Amino acid sequence: MSTHSGLRDTHRLPVLARRIGGRAAAATIALSTALFLLANGAGLSDPGLQYDELLFVNAALGDTHPYHGFIYSEALGIPTMLMPYIGAVKAWLYAPIFTVFGVSVDSVRIPAVLLAALALVLAVLLVYRLLETWPAVVLAVLLATDPVYGAVSRADWGPIVISALLRVFALLCYFAFLRREGVRYLWLLVLALSLGLFNKLDYVWFIAAIGIAALVVHRRELLEIARRQWIAVLLPVASFGAVLIAAFVTLILPATRLPLAGSHASLGGRISEVGHLFRITVDGTGVYQYMTGSPLNHATLMGSLFPWIFIGCAIVAVWNVAFGRRLASNDVLRKAAATTTFFLILFIVMAVGIILTRQATGPQHIMLLWPLPAVLAVCLLVTMARLPTRGRGVAVMVVGALLAALLVTQVRTTAAYVHAYRGDRSWNTIWSPEIYAAAHAVSRSAPGAESVITADWGLGNQIFALGNEAVRDRFSDPWPTFSSAAATPASLEQEWFQGRRVIVVFHTLAGEIMPSTTQRVEAILKSLGAHARPIFDGRQIEVEEVVP
Repeated sequence: MSTHSGLRDTHRLPVLARRIGGRAAAATIALSTALFLLANGAGLSDPGLQYDELLFVNAALGDTHPYHGFIYSEALGIPTMLMPYIGAVKAWLYAPIFTVFGVSVDSVRIPAVLLAALALVLAVLLVYRLLETWPAVVLAVLLATDPVYGAVSRADWGPIVISALLRVFALLCYFAFLRREGVRYLWLLVLALSLGLFNKLDYVWFIAAIGIAALVVHRRELLEIARRQWIAVLLPVASFGAVLIAAFVTLILPATRLPLAGSHASLGGRISEVGHLFRITVDGTGVYQYMTGSPLNHATLMGSLFPWIFIGCAIVAVWNVAFGRRLASNDVLRKAAATTTFFLILFIVMAVGIILTRQATGPQHIMLLWPLPAVLAVCLLVTMARLPTRGRGVAVMVVGALLAALLVTQVRTTAAYVHAYRGDRSWNTIWSPEIYAAAHAVSRSAPGAESVITADWGLGNQIFALGNEAVRDRFSDPWPTFSSAAATPASLEQEWFQGRRVIVVFHTLAGEIMPSTTQRVEAILKSLGAHARPIFDGRQIEVEEVVP
């Protein structure tokens, strides 16, 4: 009896080890997600709510106010497009939130951070399903300590959060369809791709990337599924084709004709430009400096390491295309190499899309590539770990050491960002926390005014969103008029101030965004003399009330 009992205990050891390892992995992933939420939920009011961050608020509140800025189109009284290339998905999502909680820093930013964390968890789940447990744990730690994704997500600069969530969800659906051959996953993929395109048109590059990567890496598997289930597969594929045609005619083609500012560099110059933008984005310096106006002393290593990660993944991809099919006896290596190839193609096609989109000139545009840099780093580590050669141990140690160094720098840089959120520091004008006090002053005085106007870019959406109903009913955002070269103080005074009780919000001379706006407003106020009185006087924002 004792001998058989000992044998049973021996057989149970691997099962017990797997259970302990699984629980440890789950605990690490949960703690990483909690760390992400803690770091990026700190000091939510800093930096101040930004103009682009709030452009969806008007549509989310409905069309009940006279001001219709950023409600580009409607259907049956429901806003459908915020701008010609941005749909109202975020507005629809936030409408019930604002109904219950109103518009505030918390109601705007907490959902964004939660959605960003959900996208992170789905990315980890994706890698778990493709490469198993320990790669998913490594990815969770890398993504949770990424200071750039956290910073851009909490301010939803771009916006980027819904796009990131829909990209990862689409990838989960694609690989679920590939593995299980269930048409329901194909329908969910079509839904994710369609919503992503409607949410913002730059999602088209992800659609192109996933299509090209699928045809290159999984062509045979997809053709086999289509051969067995061609009737079931045809309907969702045809439906998505109809979506693409409709989107091209009604959204993409009109958007290409918009007079948007963009890079004028040559193709070679544009490649260099995007390469530099990528580096300063992923290492944290670009976003930090743009928000704070100060240099970041603790950059991450991602900008320096990624070219080597890219080269390593490219070698794996070439090897996989040339010899991958011969690895019938080494399925785990073949799977790792194919996964690396898929995500590398995804990255390359989307990077090409960013290069060709000359309006993509900021860090928020680079975030279209999230979470691919970290995913490719994990894919390279996994491939090295599954090599059958004697050099495998050395390769794993080198890549592992580099990722460990990356992790250390990401933690250090995240700490610098969190210190900025919690500290009493200045921010660049468009991120100024003074907007809260300014909005409060406007709300206090708005019931006695006939109109509330903003005279420079970067103020209007915040004043409208953070204001009370009196502000929203009297609000307009005529900053283009105040920044026009043809405008004079006399003409502006006659158009916006003469004979009316007006509240005007503008930037100080040091915080001015559009040239000469502050100068024109100050000239008007000077001519009005005692009829103008300040109701908020900050370092970057001023509010004056004009009484006839």
